[in-house]
This record gives sequence, C-alpha cells and structure tokens, in this order.
Amino acid sequence: MAGQGSETSVLIVGIFVASVFFLNSAEADVIEPGLEQKLRSTGRHEKIPVIIKAKDNPDLGRIRDRDRSVRRSKIVRELARTAKVSQRDIHALLKRNGERKIRTLWIINGIALTTSADLIRSLANHPQVESIVLDAAVQAPERVVSFTTAPEWNIQAIHAPGLWDLGHTGQGIVVANMDTGVDYDHPDLAARWRGGTNSWFSPYAQPGDEAFCATPGSCSACELSATIPCDTDGHGTGTMGILTGGDAGGTNIGVAPGATWIAAKIFNDAGEARFSVIHESFQWLLDPDGDPDTDDAPDVVNASWGIQDPQHACNAEFQPDVQVLEAAEIALVFSAGNDGPNAYTGLSPANYPDSFAVGAADSTNTVWSYSSRGPSACGGDLFPTVVAPGVNVRTSDLYLGIPGPYVTLSGTSFAAPHVAGAFALLLSAFPGQPVSMIEKALATSATDLGIPGADQDTGDGLIDVARAYAFLSKSAFGVYRDGEWLLDANRSTAWDSDDRMLVFGIGGDTPVVGDWSGTRISKIGVVRGTTWFLDMNGTGTWDAGDAAFDFGIPGDIPVSGDWNATGITKIGVFRSGSWFLDLNGNGIWEDGIDAVSYFGIPTDIPITGDWNGDGTTKIGVYRQGTWYVDMNGNGIWDADDAAYSFGIGGDIPVTGDWNGDETADLGVVRGSTWFLDLNGNRNWDEGVDGVVDFGIPGDVPITGSW
Repeated sequence: MAGQGSETSVLIVGIFVASVFFLNSAEADVIEPGLEQKLRSTGRHEKIPVIIKAKDNPDLGRIRDRDRSVRRSKIVRELARTAKVSQRDIHALLKRNGERKIRTLWIINGIALTTSADLIRSLANHPQVESIVLDAAVQAPERVVSFTTAPEWNIQAIHAPGLWDLGHTGQGIVVANMDTGVDYDHPDLAARWRGGTNSWFSPYAQPGDEAFCATPGSCSACELSATIPCDTDGHGTGTMGILTGGDAGGTNIGVAPGATWIAAKIFNDAGEARFSVIHESFQWLLDPDGDPDTDDAPDVVNASWGIQDPQHACNAEFQPDVQVLEAAEIALVFSAGNDGPNAYTGLSPANYPDSFAVGAADSTNTVWSYSSRGPSACGGDLFPTVVAPGVNVRTSDLYLGIPGPYVTLSGTSFAAPHVAGAFALLLSAFPGQPVSMIEKALATSATDLGIPGADQDTGDGLIDVARAYAFLSKSAFGVYRDGEWLLDANRSTAWDSDDRMLVFGIGGDTPVVGDWSGTRISKIGVVRGTTWFLDMNGTGTWDAGDAAFDFGIPGDIPVSGDWNATGITKIGVFRSGSWFLDLNGNGIWEDGIDAVSYFGIPTDIPITGDWNGDGTTKIGVYRQGTWYVDMNGNGIWDADDAAYSFGIGGDIPVTGDWNGDETADLGVVRGSTWFLDLNGNRNWDEGVDGVVDFGIPGDVPITGSW
C-alpha cells in the first residue's frame, strides 16, 4: 500500500506542476519579458502602467486611394472601427474591475492604463488580448553643444538653396516633429506655425496622462499647455529650426523655410516619454483634429529620438505606428542614434525595415564618430539609410534662454531634420509623388561617402536635395498594349514587382499622357475616334473624377503638352502638317483663342517637348531619322529652329527628360529597344547614351513621370 500511495502522490504533483507550467506558458505568450520581470517584483495590488494590445488588425494595404486625404480618412476610420469592435469585451472587463482611466490607442489597436498585477495576469488569459507590454519610458537625447562654424554650411552642403532658386521652399507642405516641444516665441519659427487647436499636442494635458508629467500629478505650465507650443529643453526647438526655420538672424537656418509646422510634445519636462504617450502622439499626427474628414495631417514628420538599449536589440513597439503612417503617405524620418562607432548600434524605431534612418556627417563629409552604425538589428538591413549634416550645425535655441536664440549643436538628432526638410522641398516641388519615390530619390541621388557603394556607416551617402530633384524630374518609361498600361513606376528601366499595370482603354485606342491636373505626376488617357478619355485624378481607372472631351476629326494624330507654361497639360491634334492646340485647356476648339500652326508635312510623325527648358512645350516632327524641332516655339520653321539626326526610318520617336535637366531629350524605340540621348546633345554617342529594353515589339511606347 505504501508503494501505491507514493505513486499516487507523484501523479498528483505532476498534474499540479503541469497545470502551473501551462498557465505560465500561456501568460508568457502574452506578457512581454520586461513586464513579467516587473510583475515578479511587484505586489499583487500594486499599480503598473501597461499597454494592452488587442487581436485583429486591419489590412491597410487594400486602401490604395491616390488622393492622400481620402486615403488617410479611410485609414483612420478603419483603425478606429477595428479597435472599437475588438476591444469591446476588454473594455467591459476593465470597467467591471473599476478601471476608469482608460486611453484607447486605436492606431495600434491598444489600450493604455495603470492597473494591478492581478488584473494584468487576468487580462493575459482574455481571448481578445494579443499582448501586454510595460508602458516603459524613452529618454530624450541630450543636446551636444559644439563650436561655432561657418553659418549654415549644412544648408549649403545638401544644396537646398538650389531648390529655393527654383521656387520650391516647402510651400504648401506641413511638417511636424515629435520632440520636447517647440518655442513658439522664436522669431524664426513663430510665423511658420500653422496655428489652431489642431497644430499642437501635449499629451500631458490629456485626461489620464498627468501621471506621466515630470512631477507626476503636478504638471508644469508647458506640459499642461493644450493650445500654444512651448519647450523647456530646447531639443525640439533645435530640430524644428533646421527643418523649417527662417532668416530672422540674418541667414536661413532651415531647409524648408516655406513650410508650416505643427508639433507633438512627446517628452515631459524631465525629458521622459512613456510608450503610450508616443503612441498617442502618432495617433494625433494621423488625425490632429479628431475628424477623419478634414485633411490636417502633416506631410512630413521628424522623430529625433530612439529607445535606449545597451544591447541595441530590435524593439518593435512602434513598428505598427510606423507602418500606419507609411500607409497614410506621411513621410517619417528617424535619427539613427548617437551610440557609434561600433557596428549594430542603431536604435529602434530607426532600425525598422520600414524606417528612413539618418546618420550624421561633418563639414568634411566624414561620418560623425558617435553616429550609430549598422547593420540593423531588425533583420540585418542597411543602416542608416543616409547621412546628413549633424556636426556643428547652427539652429534655433530657446528664445529667452542662455546663450541666446541660436546654438550650434551636434548629433544625429540634428541630422534627421535636414532629411525631413528635404522631403518637404521635394513634396512641394512634386506634390503628387508617393513618399516611397521621394525616399528612393534621396537614397539613389545621395553622394557616396567612405568605401565605394552603400555601407553600414553612411548608408547610401550624404543627401543632395538638388540631385534628388533631378532624379524626380527625369522621365520614366512605359508601354501601352491593347488597353493595358505597363509603367516603370520605380524607374528601374526594367519591369518588376514595384511597377504599375493599369487597364484603361480598349484595343484600337491611341494612348495619350499628360499632367492633366498640375501635380507634376503624369496621368494617362486614350483617344477613341475624336473622343479623349482622360484620367484626371490619376487613379488609373475610369471613374467619376475623370473627363471626356471631343477634339479633332477622325484620322487626326493626338498630341499633348503644356502649350503656355501653366503647369497643366493640354490636348491637341496633328493633321497633315497642321497643328491644332487647345491653349486654354477647356477641351474644345475655339477660333481666335486656340492656336493653329503649320509645321511639317503630312507623312511626318508629330513630336512634342520643351526643347529649351523654359517650361513651355513646343512642337516638332520626326521624318525618317531626322528631327525638326521648333526651338523658339513660334510654330513655324525658321532660322532659330534645329534639325537633328537620331534614329533610322521605321523607329518610333519618343521624347523625355532623361537626365533631369528639365529639357526634353530625344529617343527612339526599335522593336522593344529604347535608344536614349542621355547627355542631351541630340546625337547618338556610343558608350555615353543609353540602351534599354522595355516592352515587346508592337507595344506603343510612352513616357512620363509616374
């Protein structure tokens, strides 16, 4: 009997241990290690700040509207709807347990609160809870005050003035920072604040967040400021100065002085920001006024901060926020961190695969020794993405502070806003370009530093906003094939997964391309008989936002161009040597208003382009390998015009800006091979000009800025 009893005891203990292990294992799948460690050292009823993340996340990839305001509205509504449905039972449980200070973080389908260890463990077993994390703190980077150097060498180094000279200063673009705040009184910043209740966010002024002030429950005036920007540290004032500061001190300190700004004060006055506060700020940036139908989100966000971690691990806490802003077409720039020079020293969120991370370089184009290096701990990718000036850069300081309203600083915190400002300049110049293309332009055009090619010290190199502008100015390829459009959207000159295939038109239609709405993005269209069907809104499909016009007679050859430099493409036709051009852009022929020119002979192929870079599209003809172009734009052949030999009989002529100098260059397509005059001298130069294979024989070649 004794032996039997012993066996029974062992069995009972085994079942008990297995049950305990099962419960702990289930909780371990939900409770992140840092929180579990906190729970083990905390009494059952002691309160702990946590973030509960619910199951179910919407597929934002299916929201593809080209109109940014429409896209953002749909994203906000979908995130809010998902959170409301999936969190319903969790909220009910919290309220039954007496929890009232609950903050909904719909941007990540999360809930932030401070609650007991007992309730946290109970929540870990709730079927709708995916994870629970400690609402930990992020420290604001310290300002590294450095020596005075030549004023604004940094602005010159990235060639921002080159875009200012072209009229692109960031006008029409809203930028934001997530930082210690912004000193609204600074003369270089005050006039550039957008103003209104949707342009400043201090989460510490929100109900339930006062516990996270520098002195919990006793917040400072700045922390409680719900309507007027403020800053008691200077870090945020410095980043905003580089981003969009003016010239009140005699010279421009900002990259995009024409932009307006808004700001989220994520750090309290002690330089600390809880995870939940940062999530709230990302959420606010997506919908500043709380109304998804108003288009008040920023176009560009600068985030000069990171999660400090001695191990430099991948902390994915903010990856959902980053992905949401990416889906909403909001450019987001992170500082790489100041933990170099060793490898694997990048900080999260900068080291996420989705992030655009910026390291720091000095005036000699040498990477700053403390600039964090790659590879990224989040997958081993290239890190940083690029570098920008971040050593001894002059910017705005607290207006009433010491030593005065300007300060010279070093750090990746102050490199990042150069890139954010570059985004603002380029989005101002190319308002229709997707953020991903601006990112590609900045990375592709960067000046290589250090060892040849991209590297884990400087990424793709030092940004050059003028070269990025030239990259975006280049024409891209495409072909039309019986109603299908194959567009080289990523400008790789090869068909790949990042390119676009559209269905617009039917077999027998003639394709036309133009910027019908003035966004510097080409849209498509087809001509069927004498009817023009134009994709006015750029969705790539025929819908209510598009337009149809009747222009010309059967047998005309359609042409398009900006005949009078308004920034909008108009239509026209070529008829046996005569050109009929819709000058006022209303889509109909009006005698005495529109233009007729006589240039060419009936068998010529009509061509159009801005031959001299003055912004006006001129006409021309292609005749068996010879190009006759109306250089002065007067619509007749005269002594100022030019003839070029490029191609052979049977080639299809194409025109485009192949080198980014905003002047039309020549090209011909032979079968599926494109021969392009890359250097723009309008002659074929073996080894200098380009040969590209795109499409198949029989396709109709097209060019544009996709």
